[in-house]
Amino acid sequence: MRLALAPSILALALALGLGPACASRARQSVSLYEAGDFAGAARAADQGLAAHPGDTGLWQMRVRAALALGDGDAVARSYGSYRGHRDDDDPELLRDLAIATLGQALASPSVKLKIAAIDAVATAELQELADQVAERMGDDDDRVAAAAAVAVLRGFPQAPQVASQMLHSEDPEARRIALEGVAKKVGALALADLEKLAGGDPDPRVRRAAIRWLGQLKDKEAFELLARQLRHPDEAVRASAATALARIGIGDLAAFAHHALADRALAVRLAAIDLLVAAKRTDELVKLADDPDPLVAAEAATAAHRPELAAKALDRAATSDAWTTRAGAANIARRAIGKPAALALAHRLLADPEVGVRLAAARVLAHAGERDAAITVFAALLEPSNDSALTAAAELASLGDKRGTKVLDAMVRDPKATPDQRAAAASAHRTARVVTPGLVAALADPSGVVRVEAATAIILRAKR
Repeated sequence: MRLALAPSILALALALGLGPACASRARQSVSLYEAGDFAGAARAADQGLAAHPGDTGLWQMRVRAALALGDGDAVARSYGSYRGHRDDDDPELLRDLAIATLGQALASPSVKLKIAAIDAVATAELQELADQVAERMGDDDDRVAAAAAVAVLRGFPQAPQVASQMLHSEDPEARRIALEGVAKKVGALALADLEKLAGGDPDPRVRRAAIRWLGQLKDKEAFELLARQLRHPDEAVRASAATALARIGIGDLAAFAHHALADRALAVRLAAIDLLVAAKRTDELVKLADDPDPLVAAEAATAAHRPELAAKALDRAATSDAWTTRAGAANIARRAIGKPAALALAHRLLADPEVGVRLAAARVLAHAGERDAAITVFAALLEPSNDSALTAAAELASLGDKRGTKVLDAMVRDPKATPDQRAAAASAHRTARVVTPGLVAALADPSGVVRVEAATAIILRAKR
């Protein structure tokens, strides 16, 4: 489906603040565009730009015409040239193009696209698409109906009723979507429903989401229910229950902590630290700093405000056989042992054979003020054959290095990449906090998933 945008581009151009001369120069291109002659609109814009290369209205029409033709390469060239003339992005144009793309996704038959578009509309608070989102409350798929209902929960009278119905849907994902949205927007008024789902829902994903919200809302009435969930078969449910009990802060928290510490799952044992903190058992936290698991030991020492013990634990973590533990040491270092010691540890880990560890160490350098050293690490990982090239490019671009931006631009429109890979590259633009010509071109990608990811990245950047 080609992307036909806005019924009156001329009116839009004037609304965006273009002067009468700019609007007049684009008139022929606009007329052809509105008549459906997108190729003619592109030619007219090119002819106008030959005489007036700085005309905003003509550049906007050139980009729109290329997008309507589905010509990603032309979109990239046009937007890249336009941005070069402006020396900056055109946030209003980008917003308009992204909104049109998300509007198409809302009308598509794909459940995945509809939910992704609804989430983007809600996150960016796009009032222009609120009515279209509300229409999806009547969707045949409960997941879509749930997402739509919570997105417009405060703006449409029927939304609360639909959201309430979705809490009892046969589809567990619809129940999870509904409870997340209702809990976030309604808060304590949803506690009764959350308690039912936390204690009785057969799906662990739904149950742990409900438990997490009971903890965040500090529901003291759910104390006994949560205590029972410490014995649930799903480790994520048990971990969520331990954390929720620590947040609520009542009952025999030390006993709950001892129970959680005996658990085989690392996530549950880490949650036990929150319980010991809530129970004010600093002495037990200090003892736990010698735990065989160096990450548990480091977190316990950090919670006890004993950086010297945390340093010993992180030293063990940095030499672990498991690369995830070594990366974890870098991830928590600054919080656990302070900036100078964290930098020293990060420099040690830069020699690690595992790419994931070096990336984690480089992030420490970047966040602790050693930008140039971090850039050197990220730049060394930009080879396309490297599985971490996308991550490195996003980190590099976020530091303002154009090499990362160039790689992101290429990866998001790489014809040899799979749709999932191009979608990941579009999403990586969020981390990078940039809009590249390739990202704008991705609005014309053959894959709807890529188009929605690109539109989401663009709209969130335009909002900022």
